[in-house]
Amino acid sequence: MAIGIDASRAFEAAPTGIGVYATQVCRGLIASPPAQLRLYRNARQAPLAAPPLSAGSEWCLIPLPRGWTRLRLALEVRRRPPELLFVPAYRLPPGRLPRSVVTVHGVEHRLAAQAYPGASGQAVESFVKDALARAARLIVPSETTRADLVQLYSADPATITVIPHGVAAELGPRGPDQVAAVTARLAIPGPYFLVVGAHHRRKNIPFLIRAFASAFPAGRERPWLVVANASGPSASELAQVSQVAGCSDQLRLLPHLDGEALAALYSGALAACVPSLYEGFGLPALEAMACGAPLLAGDVGGVAEVAAGAALLVDLGSHREWVEALTRLAMEPGLRSHLGRLGLARASRYSWERSVEDHSLLLADELARARRDQFR
Repeated sequence: MAIGIDASRAFEAAPTGIGVYATQVCRGLIASPPAQLRLYRNARQAPLAAPPLSAGSEWCLIPLPRGWTRLRLALEVRRRPPELLFVPAYRLPPGRLPRSVVTVHGVEHRLAAQAYPGASGQAVESFVKDALARAARLIVPSETTRADLVQLYSADPATITVIPHGVAAELGPRGPDQVAAVTARLAIPGPYFLVVGAHHRRKNIPFLIRAFASAFPAGRERPWLVVANASGPSASELAQVSQVAGCSDQLRLLPHLDGEALAALYSGALAACVPSLYEGFGLPALEAMACGAPLLAGDVGGVAEVAAGAALLVDLGSHREWVEALTRLAMEPGLRSHLGRLGLARASRYSWERSVEDHSLLLADELARARRDQFR
């Protein structure tokens, strides 16, 4: 079998950014494979959302409740080694491997270390170091991440290829009627700011809630703050923060949303906010711009690279600057329109079709190198 792909993060029901990336790349490679594929999956059946496989390709269904990469995937790769292994999410299986390509999405665990306490940061650090030591090539989503790997790990830049993410086909500007229908269904009764992604501390949403409360104090008409993809412990924590800050009556916490609802929310927002401490890329920022939303974000990391010249970028260390930025965006429709136009133009540079094509070319090249190595 030519190329083995760890597809364990692809086609998830409620994907994070890495899951979105794995799904889009796997879907594109399945639809137009650079060679025969073997897709490893921690499940008993192939995903219904995946395209049909071409002749010669196959799903390798190897479920295991715990330790899947370390035990089950490692065993399968040793038992039936592909010529090339592609891992879209950091972590190589242990042991002897064929020539390998790994995607490292960022080094947030180093540059936003306060969001990765104890074992969580140590685990990501070990995955990154292992990928640098054993992979023939690394894929990264931004020049920012490439530079971070070179600076922090003395990585060889010649082994790192930048392939940016794209925007899902269902994400784009929506009209007023579509926005009104979605906001009514989700019980958002007035103007709102939107932030997407509450599942990790590095998203820094408590900071945004406090800035929002300062910008729009109680006792006067004020907008809503909508947090999408908030569920479980993170939602409870954010609700508590809003109570202390005095804006709980203007906070709307939503679960994971489908693409159509998310596009409508982006399209109708006063602004999309990305207060992340650090991101290797910043997919929500790109998705917001693709829907025409004005973007307010921190001036660091991959988000600043992706949104360069098309967003209101603010110092993440300054509560005052975020309060002022939120106030301006609420009060200045001209600024919102200007940023929306800039964002649409900026987002048009990114597409999953181009990203998949670049992945396919890279994997085909690495497969050719693996085959040449067999005869040395």
